[in-house]
Amino acid sequence: MNKTQLLEKCAEFGIIKCNSKNKTQLIELIQSHQKPKPIKTIIQETPVIQTKELKFIDLFCGIGGFHQALKKLNGECVFACDIDANCRKTYEANYNLKPESDITKVDINAIPDFDVLCGGFPCQPFSKAGFQMGFDDPSGRGNLFFNICAIVHRKKPKYMILENVRNLASHDDGNTWKVIYKSLDDLGYYTYELPVILNVLHFNVPQNRERVIIMCKRKDLGLLPMLPKIPKSYKKTLTTTISNFISLDNSETAKYKITGKMKEVETVWNEFIDILFKNQIAMPKFPIWSDWWDNEYEATDPFYIKYTSWIDKNREFYAVNKTILQPWLTKSREERTEWKGAVRKFEWQAGDLKENDSLNTMLWTARGSGIRVKQCDYIPTLVAMAMIPVYGPESRKLTPRELLRLQSFPDTFKYDEKHIGKQVGNAVNVKMIERSARFLILGEPLF
Repeated sequence: MNKTQLLEKCAEFGIIKCNSKNKTQLIELIQSHQKPKPIKTIIQETPVIQTKELKFIDLFCGIGGFHQALKKLNGECVFACDIDANCRKTYEANYNLKPESDITKVDINAIPDFDVLCGGFPCQPFSKAGFQMGFDDPSGRGNLFFNICAIVHRKKPKYMILENVRNLASHDDGNTWKVIYKSLDDLGYYTYELPVILNVLHFNVPQNRERVIIMCKRKDLGLLPMLPKIPKSYKKTLTTTISNFISLDNSETAKYKITGKMKEVETVWNEFIDILFKNQIAMPKFPIWSDWWDNEYEATDPFYIKYTSWIDKNREFYAVNKTILQPWLTKSREERTEWKGAVRKFEWQAGDLKENDSLNTMLWTARGSGIRVKQCDYIPTLVAMAMIPVYGPESRKLTPRELLRLQSFPDTFKYDEKHIGKQVGNAVNVKMIERSARFLILGEPLF
């Protein structure tokens, strides 16, 4: 087989580049009419840099998720910045490096030379939770991506690893991504044509956290490693659960026991679950809005018009089971003085009811949209708001240390309890970034 024929076969099998190390293996695969396994069998040659010389900068650094990840590659952080003063204090306490504050005021020439640019650039303009104004965000947050571009243009690092919310992939019908992709291409960097969406669950960490990871390589260093197929069945292959991250020291967890309103919420909904199971009533698969079961309303009510389907289902559910549910509803409204507002909404995401099911066997969260309940396998996405999940088996909220573990931070990490909830919700997951860095820089498998 001559070189031309070999290259044609490479193309046929979807191999970007063939080299002497895998030539014999490729020929054997062709002869047996088998396609090679991606990444594990044949992998794009990636120059392995000496990690002892790897220097990186940490933009929008938060509490240092990127720092933790790159440190595992023996990287040295030579510059960091973050607009949040509390994050800067936490960062300095852990890494003995004082971050700069406003990236828009940083003198690029004063930034030491570096190999890798890291940054979880602000996600609000691209998030479903934000105004979704992207690059047109009047606060200027969306335009901070172009501050990254300015640094890259001047310093020309070898690699970039950027992180953002999943919604970045589809924001503005994909136009935001097109602008980002073209900007990186114009700067002289390869990145994957479509946004790479990874989940922390892919890396055997029990948190359902999807993020866009942008991996870039300077074009003169060669092509990117071949991207493997991203698994869709990560929930089935998860071998760790929340229990693996739970603190065993009661003296550490005691102060996080729920009291007051949260304890009342636990009691009320446990009574509801028990009534349903004993009367063989199936748990609704739609959100329960108990205030709409029996209230008076006008058909022209804007809220009813917007949520007609869910409200009608709730009223039908109550009508069918009124004899059984009315005593519970009346008692809860009259005697549970703190069972008011959003906590009267309830969403069960834990499958069919089984004997002994209760909030004390589940993980549940008090959200603005109500009480959300799921199995104790993995937690929902941690967010930068006061929505700390309750670990039902111990009737307490997850501790800051447990939340940090679920973001793959070590137990040696120093934190300020007053601010850690917001900080850990905004952090990048260390393990996901480490695997992405090893894949991009060292050519190791992503999964």
